[in-house]
Amino acid sequence: MNGLAAYGQNQEVIADRPHVGLILGRHMKANTEAKKFRAQLVAAVSALILPAVVVYAGDGDTSVSGAPEAAVPAGSTAATSQELTTVVITATKRETTAQDTPISLTAVTADELASRGITDLQTLARSVPGLAVRDAGPGQSEYEMRGLYGLGGNSSVVGFYIDEIPLASPAFSNMGKTDIDPNLYDLERVEVLRGPQGTLYGSSSLAGTIRLIPSLPQLNTYSLSAQEVVSDTASGGSINHQQNAMMNLPLGDTAAVRIVGSITDNSGWIQRRVIANGAVTTDLGPFPNVSRPSNFYSAPLQEDLGGVNTTTVDSIRAALLWKPLENLTIEPVAMYQRTEQGAPPVVDVNGSATYPQTPAVLAHWEPFDVPEPQTDSFTFGSLKAVDQLPNFSLTSATGLWHRNALVITDGTEGVNSVFGIPAYNASAGGLGPLGPEPNGPGATEQDAEWQLSEELRLTSTAPGPLQWVAGYFYQDLHSQFNQYLISPEAAPVVGSPPWQFIDFQPQVITQNAFFGDITWQLSPQFNVEAGLRHYHYSLSNSDTEYGFLAPNAALGNGVPYHISFSNEASGTLPEFTVSYKITPDDMLYAKASKGIRIGGANNPAPAEPLGSNNAFAVAVECGLQEKVLLTTTCSPNVFLPTPTTFKSDTLWSYELGWKSSFFEHRMLVDLDAYYEKWSNPQLPTNIAGFFLDANGADAAIKGVEAQLRTLLPLGFELTLNAAYTHTEFLETSTLIGFPEGMEVPDTPEYTGSVVLQWKHTLTNGLSMFSALEENYVGSRISEPVGVTATVLNINQVLVHLPVYNIVNFRFGINGEANTGATWSAAVFVNNLTNTQTLLDPQPNQGVQTAAFQRYTITQPLTAGIDLTYRFH
Repeated sequence: MNGLAAYGQNQEVIADRPHVGLILGRHMKANTEAKKFRAQLVAAVSALILPAVVVYAGDGDTSVSGAPEAAVPAGSTAATSQELTTVVITATKRETTAQDTPISLTAVTADELASRGITDLQTLARSVPGLAVRDAGPGQSEYEMRGLYGLGGNSSVVGFYIDEIPLASPAFSNMGKTDIDPNLYDLERVEVLRGPQGTLYGSSSLAGTIRLIPSLPQLNTYSLSAQEVVSDTASGGSINHQQNAMMNLPLGDTAAVRIVGSITDNSGWIQRRVIANGAVTTDLGPFPNVSRPSNFYSAPLQEDLGGVNTTTVDSIRAALLWKPLENLTIEPVAMYQRTEQGAPPVVDVNGSATYPQTPAVLAHWEPFDVPEPQTDSFTFGSLKAVDQLPNFSLTSATGLWHRNALVITDGTEGVNSVFGIPAYNASAGGLGPLGPEPNGPGATEQDAEWQLSEELRLTSTAPGPLQWVAGYFYQDLHSQFNQYLISPEAAPVVGSPPWQFIDFQPQVITQNAFFGDITWQLSPQFNVEAGLRHYHYSLSNSDTEYGFLAPNAALGNGVPYHISFSNEASGTLPEFTVSYKITPDDMLYAKASKGIRIGGANNPAPAEPLGSNNAFAVAVECGLQEKVLLTTTCSPNVFLPTPTTFKSDTLWSYELGWKSSFFEHRMLVDLDAYYEKWSNPQLPTNIAGFFLDANGADAAIKGVEAQLRTLLPLGFELTLNAAYTHTEFLETSTLIGFPEGMEVPDTPEYTGSVVLQWKHTLTNGLSMFSALEENYVGSRISEPVGVTATVLNINQVLVHLPVYNIVNFRFGINGEANTGATWSAAVFVNNLTNTQTLLDPQPNQGVQTAAFQRYTITQPLTAGIDLTYRFH
């Protein structure tokens, strides 16, 4: 079979399996369907908001009999104005309070999210001790915790859950292990669990777990809420708009449905500058250590497009609560979300590669007109059933979800750099632009995942000193990675078909696990807990590559290179905790736990010995020699193959903690210190513009995390969060290029946040409120993109990212309507000081080079008004 036929066959396979990705020729249709969905969602949200307007305008009481006059927020217990609210969580698979749970955690309720004006998880992450985020915009966020670097490996280091259902990040994405960015409107709470959670949550919870808990429908209650947010972004941005709405409808006495809809339109603030045709040469120097020509940023422009990084997010969620029997609860949930970005929030950095500074112009320059849109669609369904039996409960949680992401980036510079041809235009002997097929112009990546999971567990409910949880977990996860680099005008240079690189890489992971956890109360003060999880994973992966940059390039661009890989792993994850209550409000605990992340396979790198006419393959081989042999001279007599697989990594964590309350629950304090040993860490490395994963040297991580909440006089409430994280590799890893003693990348040593809230009661049901918040992120290092880092040059090429602070402020008024409804109106300013700082290097979808240095950047000052209405 020739390459073209094989290429077509791959598309037929994908077309037969709609769960594995967006297929060629259907992107335009998908966009059309998305527009239809958006119109329907606008109508649905408007329909939810309309009753709020009617109720507010009327004088009648439309509440259902039995509806509470003032509902206590779910996930919390009632508190007087003289004490702090106690948050109820389910992190241990049973209801406990955050202060009584011997885990380092942060729990944020719906009320706190609303009072601080937090609408996305990235903003919340900045104020959570030990949690970091690599943010490339909605749907392109990667979470890291306690110093564990998450860019490489087979899966994320942080587990991500919607209630009981685990999600998964793309297995091979060049953008990292990114998670969806769900709207936080009408969530009951967010739980962030620090440290390995392998016993109860399994793999991908190596560093910790994030749980988003949606609000459940309420029986015998009609309620609705609506929110309208309008804002304006400075420094190149414009008007932003968000609508949120919720309706809770009773269905008789035993059932209720809750529907939540959201529409978000955010303006962009980044420019895309298209250089005039032929005004610049290709990047200069030997590949991959090239640099842009001196006139690159001053050359005449063909186009100067402003605000290209626009974002729209549309989502809808529906949940049903049904109690057919007194002790039986059934909770199905369905959700759909679609995110579209005009371009990522990234800018070109022209200057020091190791100490990058925010450029004067927030823009990306291109030799050809290459838009960089991104789309991410997510469909989710779950069915949870809880049967309360005489001494225990039986819970079944079934989840089925499907995610498709399409990312297009400007890969022109990197691909052209491989050949060393001075001209970009094909008419002058160059390659011309990437695209316009299949989805371009641009380098295109398609990431798709779908998963079926089931957890069945028993939880003790009878009173007594011995409490236990036991269960079974099943996961069937399918991932598909497709990548396309096609230069339609480049056949005279690369041959026919003009494929630079095409890759199809499916992967399937199947997991079976049994777990159990026992807590024994030895005395009223002393508890001992032990947990165990026995798991078995099987992984199968295949990779088919075509093109000039593929391993079979010497045989022709249409000749496929195919490789397959399979792996199995079994083992046991233990967890031990002892806790002692000095007083009912004062607890000490010690905890030891283990986590694991399964190994995987790399894309094959086209390494060839010095002397080959394939400059890219030679550069890969010479880069390997630089790394492994610690030499700057490439030898034609040595050939080092690139690693094709990497092993599982594990983490042992040892933690001491203290939780206490003071002044009759007017102050809550959480403090913990930990030591972690990260063995065989899965780390990314760059070899001559080619990314691969490998196991690095073991790392030691130690740190301290602190949280304090206290009520102050005159209606003030103060929250302080801080974390200290010290990381270092215990040995030298030549393949990764990290020497002994070097810190783990992407880990700020110090982070902290201060939140000062204020409430003041007026007359006639009115009250005022405000919130002032500052988040601090310390300096950190990052692995360079497009540079072959070795033990010899690492100190010269490491990227040093600066300290930054983000300050947010809001002020508003709460009120009550005659119908018993409540409303609020607030003005806010996010990023009050208009801090514009570089966050993380942004990799390219094509070939990485030293010249292509782009960084994500913070959103400029954004000010607006937030109007909210709630009826119970």
